[in-house]
Amino acid sequence: MPDSRLRRFVRDPLFVFLVIGIAVFALDALGGGVFDAEGRDIVVTRAQVIRLADLWSAQIGRLPTVAELDSLVEDHIREEILVREAARMGLDQDDTIVRRRLAQKMSFLIEDTVVVDDISESELAAYFEENADRYGDAQRFTLRHVYVSPDRRGSDEEALRAAGEVLAQLRAEGNSAAPENTLWRRLGDPFMLRREYGRRTAADLSELFGGVFVDGLASLPVGEWAGPVESAYGYHVVRLSARTEAKPAVFEEVRRRVLEDARRDARDAANREAHERLRERYRVEIEEIDFVSELEGGGASDGETDAGGDGEAP
Repeated sequence: MPDSRLRRFVRDPLFVFLVIGIAVFALDALGGGVFDAEGRDIVVTRAQVIRLADLWSAQIGRLPTVAELDSLVEDHIREEILVREAARMGLDQDDTIVRRRLAQKMSFLIEDTVVVDDISESELAAYFEENADRYGDAQRFTLRHVYVSPDRRGSDEEALRAAGEVLAQLRAEGNSAAPENTLWRRLGDPFMLRREYGRRTAADLSELFGGVFVDGLASLPVGEWAGPVESAYGYHVVRLSARTEAKPAVFEEVRRRVLEDARRDARDAANREAHERLRERYRVEIEEIDFVSELEGGGASDGETDAGGDGEAP
């Protein structure tokens, strides 16, 4: 919820650094560059006291006593003093953790305030059409395989011949997938991936074995050893236990998921636009470097290796 996130936002002391930065720009713009850097006045407003009491009540489950509230105010003042002194001494400068926390909080602030228009039914339908593959049931395979390596066998021809021998041995044993049928685990060559996969999508298997392997599975019979099937690694004797065909999604059945995804994507796009508008306020210059001599060769000096500095390398 935005309210809870903003509550966490203001509770962190580092939030004050952001407030100080905004105040510097505002006062500098209004006052012609005059700003009291000392910041010696600390005013604890009634609203701040109420906020401290609310935070205590949310954590403890009851309102603070007068003594406890006095202690909370004193802690707040002590924290305010330490933050101001740290900022005055420049302790927030070139500190990677502080920079990242401030950037994170600014991102949270942008995300909490960005406005996303409602999605119309026509826009939702168009979004579904563009992303229909997300919501349908993909084609899936359950399989075992025995791998034969062309490198170990010396050539593709020898690998294919060896795969044929493996297939003959497995068919002689029978096509049952009973646990006692373990011959398939002992045949073939060592393989870096698993020998058995359950309900994997065509995309999953394509990423593991290559598209040629998935194309080969499409024509295999179910329930018996067959092949060999070529992959990016070599050849495989395969037993398909199940092959379920792809099923397209029906919009009415997945409308809720589509709406959630469309809203999320719209918010992400709005956040990106907000960050881009923010970037347009700045002139960015990145100095060129010789990657080999300055980075790989260790050319950066100790004083130039702080990742939190202003001149980050691309």
